[in-house]
Amino acid sequence: MARQSKIVTAINFAVTNGKLKQPFNVSDVNSACKDLLTKSPSFLSKHRKDNPGGYTVYFEQDKNGKYSLI
Repeated sequence: MARQSKIVTAINFAVTNGKLKQPFNVSDVNSACKDLLTKSPSFLSKHRKDNPGGYTVYFEQDKNGKYSLI
């Protein structure tokens, strides 16, 4: 099993503890997780289902552009 990203671990923890509601966007994650994505604002889109770069998939994107953990 691949090593899970520290960012994904932090997002999962925030969702599990009710600090972050799904679906979420970059701003929501930064508010709930102390600016976690400030240096990596494209992290959610890079790791979404069907991403063009072939990155590890952690999220799915809804029609409104928000993300949920898979």
